[in-house]
Amino acid sequence: MYVRNSPFEDYGFKPEVDDDSDPPLLEDLGINPEHIKQKTFSVLTFTSVDERLLSDPDMAGPLLFVVIFGALLLFAGKVHFGYIYGFGLLGSFGIYAVINLMSQEREIDLYRTVSILGYSLLPIVLLAGIGVFFKLNGPLGTVLAIICVGWSTFTAAKFFENLLEMKDQKYLIMYPVCLMYACFTLLTVF
Repeated sequence: MYVRNSPFEDYGFKPEVDDDSDPPLLEDLGINPEHIKQKTFSVLTFTSVDERLLSDPDMAGPLLFVVIFGALLLFAGKVHFGYIYGFGLLGSFGIYAVINLMSQEREIDLYRTVSILGYSLLPIVLLAGIGVFFKLNGPLGTVLAIICVGWSTFTAAKFFENLLEMKDQKYLIMYPVCLMYACFTLLTVF
């Protein structure tokens, strides 16, 4: 059924109404909820992710985690949006440069680096969720912060190791990643 609603029809433009051939909106935007769920599950359960998922970078999951992280910090009374994006961008550029200098066989692009680092931020987002209800300045908060930094660092290093086949440089990758996640944890605790 065709209804004339558009003023552009007077100029010869006739819109095509074919809803069957249009892809769904998430697919059209390049967002794959199944991949986001699998990567999130692998971060939370320490399971390995196959190279096919790691080679398909997406920014929907990391962007969602960063927004949730900022919102949880806001609920805890801390306005750190500029610090989150600043540490995230500068840390991602630095880690991208270090990893590409260390890898001899393969290179990684900045988009994949940001995607991996964003997914591995999830334990610190969980720490920020705990920080909404409890003060993290005491010894319990310190222990939880150390656990979350280690968890995030281990996950990101495992993802980089699987994607770039850098088993010998695993601990060299872990050091700058640990420093970046420590900055995010300091924002959460203090």
